[in-house]
Order: sequence, then C-alpha cells, then structure tokens
Amino acid sequence: MTARGGGGSSPPAPPEGFLAGYPADLAEWERDDRLVARGFTHPWRSHVGAGNGETFFDALVHAQLRPDATVLDVGCGHGAYSCRLAAGAGHVVGVDRDPRVVALARELAAERGAANVEFRTLAAEQGAELDLPDGSVDLFVCRRGPVLERWLPWALRLARPGALALGIHPTGPAGAVPPWNSRLPEPLRIGQVFDYATVRSWVTRAFDSRDGVAASNASAELVGCWWLDVAERFDDGEQLYRKLVGGSGISYVDVKDSLTSLLADHGGSVELRHCRLVWQVAIDPR
Repeated sequence: MTARGGGGSSPPAPPEGFLAGYPADLAEWERDDRLVARGFTHPWRSHVGAGNGETFFDALVHAQLRPDATVLDVGCGHGAYSCRLAAGAGHVVGVDRDPRVVALARELAAERGAANVEFRTLAAEQGAELDLPDGSVDLFVCRRGPVLERWLPWALRLARPGALALGIHPTGPAGAVPPWNSRLPEPLRIGQVFDYATVRSWVTRAFDSRDGVAASNASAELVGCWWLDVAERFDDGEQLYRKLVGGSGISYVDVKDSLTSLLADHGGSVELRHCRLVWQVAIDPR
C-alpha cells in the first residue's frame, strides 16, 4: 500500500490487538451466512495488500477514541465495525438506511456483549434527520458509508466542540485502467476510473452546498485527505470474472478460455489497482 495526495501527517500505529480481528476486505461477509441470506454478498476471492488501505484509517479512528467519547458510525451496515469501536468508546450509535442490516447489527451487538452500542434506522427521505441530542457526538466515523454532503448538516448540529469526522471511501479501479484491460472480453472491460480530484470532490462538495456549512453559523474544515493505493491480485480466472461481470449477463463458460489465456500470459496472475480516499474534517457546532 502506498499513500499519495494531500495533507496531514501519518497517525500513530494502533496498539497490539486493536481491530486486529477485522478482515482486510469484507471477509466477515463470507463467514456469516446471515449476510448472504439477507442479500449481501462478496462473491469473489482475491489477494489484497496488507490492510487493504484501511489500516491507516483505523489508526486515525483509534487516535480519537477515549472512554468517555460518543461515536456516531454513519452508514454502519451490519454493525461489525461499530461493535469493535465500542470497546474503546463510552457510547457508539450506528445508523443505516437499510432496516435489514440494522436488525442484523442489533443481533451481532447482543451476541458480542456490546452493551454500549445501539443501532438506528435512518429514514430514506432526502434531508431525514437523526433523533439525537444537539451537541452529543465527539467523533463521526464513515467507513464506506454515504458521502459527507448527505449528513454534514446534521453533523453540525450533533457535534460537540472539537468534534472530528473521519471517513474512508473505496473507489474501485482508480487512476488508470490496467494494461491488460484490452485483453478482456468486451463485456468485462473496465470502462470508468476515478481520478483523485473526482474522489476528493465527494468530500469537498459538502462545503459548497447552499444548505450546508455556508448557510449556517457552524464551520467544518477539511484538515486531512489521503489517497491510498491498494493492489488486488487475481490468480484464478473465475474469481476475476466474478469481480468484473457486474450485470453484463455473460457466463463464465463463455469467457473462461480468454481469462485463462490472460492469466497465463501474465505469469499466472494479474493486478487490479484500487484507491481509498481517507479524509478528516474538523467540525465546530452551531
């Protein structure tokens, strides 16, 4: 993993055991049949660089945890990350728009004895508010969750003085298409990549909203932004197919020979580059 782009110094490394059990890339989804049963799948297997770009993010989060802190996990999904954060915080609230994953998150919290974490379903309507007291949150965490502009307005209301928001966005293929893209069967070819400026705008456009920071007497400032380059390697044609097939409808049988030949010509494996944007925003409440 390499880091590029803009601003901020490297955070301290987390202590031994902190989030050590957390998977590099969604492996927990593979271990819990309840996730698959509720429609959440991660169908391919690959080899990903250490940390998958998220070790850095975890260290930033850890540096802000303290026993009396209230943490809001925005877009918490099935709640595994919220449960882990609960071990280092006073109280954790996980919110998500999908009631299915919120229900599972509550199950997981009960199973893991995380008594200081709760989960809430956020209404899907645009501009839906979160029923928490003003000035009650010390740290906002957004791990693969919604873009900042969707929730910054109520973060400004909920933040305590000195609050931070920390986020990580996976971007999929980023920077450039792989050199072997033209060798792929056409339905599997990568047609869109995101550059740094585009992905960074997913954060910065929150500050340009007429209904956001500029329209309030609160302030929010982007104080750190990091572009983490991550390699994902495939040495099996069927797994590469599963990664790239999307909704194209093409079957593996139809492309097996092409993918087998591609891997053979590249020494048995190909590498797909990804990026993670990690960002840190300082929030002064209204």
